[in-house]
Amino acid sequence: MKINISQDDFGTLCICAIRYCQGRQTYMPSLVQGICREHFSEFSDRDIQVMLDDCKFQEDANLYGDPTIDKPDWLRWKEDLLAEQKRRCDG
Repeated sequence: MKINISQDDFGTLCICAIRYCQGRQTYMPSLVQGICREHFSEFSDRDIQVMLDDCKFQEDANLYGDPTIDKPDWLRWKEDLLAEQKRRCDG
């Protein structure tokens, strides 16, 4: 099954999904992050920046969850976003 959705709406939907996962100590953050990683190329530069801004908020509000379980995944997520942003700037 294929779902038709505009690129802008897809990016917004993914931003909402990532925000939903913030502060949750379940399997959901890694699941949503993995799906989003597979579609980095479909995100606008603005989407990437919003997700990075959300990482900063999450860090400042101490929403990373368990420091040994959740936090490492969120830090990897942030690094992957930064790498994608850099790839676009260098590309």
